[in-house]
Amino acid sequence: MSFKEKLFFAFAIFGLSISFVLLAQFHSNPFRVPTFSDIPVCYIYGNAYIAIILSALLKKSFLTRLLASAGFTVGLLVSAYFLFVWVKFAGRANIFPAEIFGIKTIYTDFFLFVILLVLRILKKP
Repeated sequence: MSFKEKLFFAFAIFGLSISFVLLAQFHSNPFRVPTFSDIPVCYIYGNAYIAIILSALLKKSFLTRLLASAGFTVGLLVSAYFLFVWVKFAGRANIFPAEIFGIKTIYTDFFLFVILLVLRILKKP
């Protein structure tokens, strides 16, 4: 396993763990986690990270391309939406992002999806 692949899995597992932290915060205080069409964002991010991890683990096929495309598309679009809303309305919207180590998870998730996408592109021969 190359360094890029190890880095890819490290970022993906880190993103999945952030989703679990958001899930725990959602169950303790539902207003701390943003929702997208009444679905907590932690479920959406978690499924996107799982799809990305599975696409990297499975043998190359149509399913791996489908999982990767779905994971990156959903993850990037939803995280970009919440990042845009948070920056545009500067906290006046009904989004109260959770924080990990003092960093808002809105920023963390968006940049993790971007980093994973770049690593995925660089990994190809």
